[in-house]
Formats: sequence, structure tokens, C-alpha cells
Amino acid sequence: MLMLTPEAMEMHRALKRRERDARRGKMAAVRVDRLTDAMAAQMRAAFTEGHAASLFAFEGPFRHAIRSGLCLQGWKWAAADEMAAAMVAEALRKAGAKRPSWNEGQPEWTIESGTLIERTRCQRCHKPLPEDHHKFCSDLCRTSHHAALWRLREADGESAVTMAVRSNL
Repeated sequence: MLMLTPEAMEMHRALKRRERDARRGKMAAVRVDRLTDAMAAQMRAAFTEGHAASLFAFEGPFRHAIRSGLCLQGWKWAAADEMAAAMVAEALRKAGAKRPSWNEGQPEWTIESGTLIERTRCQRCHKPLPEDHHKFCSDLCRTSHHAALWRLREADGESAVTMAVRSNL
């Protein structure tokens, strides 16, 4: 009779557990907690050490790595993607990440720490700003810029992408 070492027995049990997880499309809560804690710690460390611009820097790579690892363990793609998304969201929550509002993510957002950033060029045409103008050089540039933003916000998915690619917003 073949005798397995304790390490080999543990590896065999882990393999069976992962196969069972793949069939169910669920992962043990202890394993999820351990992985999300490790991801949150990595996100915080990279951000505080200046290696990442925000806590969200590893969102895509972590989701991809988890999803591909689960797929290699026999998970269906959709279940693996759903689990990866949930795990990364939990890691971001544990890391204390807060998503900015849509407006804060736009290039024309100009408020930093309660003070306005001084502009010297027009937001739309980039000509020098005349006296007493803070964002646009003329009413024409202001109106054109806001109309383009309105069209982009009101567009459906595919046409919004086409408009964003064609414009310089």
C-alpha cells in the first residue's frame, strides 16, 4: 500500500477542495477572507510607498489574476469572473478605497483641496485666456464645450464611445 507524506496528503486534500469549489462556483469563506486581506494589504502598501497612483491601481490586474487562476482550476469563466469581481471589491472595501464621483474623474474638474487651479489657457481651444476669463476664452468656446459634453452624456453606449474617440474632450 502506498503511504503519502503529510504534505502530500494536504496537497491532495487542497486539490480536491478546489475541484469541489469549481463545481459549486463558490469558494470557502476562509480562503476568500485570507486572499482579500492580502490584496487589501498589497493595495495599501503600494499606495503609501508611492508605487501606485491610487488604491485602484491593482483592480484590473488582481481581477484578471484571480479569474485566470480560477479558470485554470476548472471554474467556468462567468463564475470565475463574478467571484474575482466580488473579491476585488471586498479587498478595495477593506483597503478603504472610495471611488470618486463621475465629475471628479473628468479632465475639467479643477478643484483641489478647496482652491481653484489657475488656468492660463482656454479649456476648449487652448488659446491664452483674456482678462477676467477663468476657463474659456469666449462664449463660443464655452457653449461648444458644454454642448459636446451634453451630447456625450446623452448618447447611448456605442455612439458615446465613437464620440469620445473622435473628440478631444
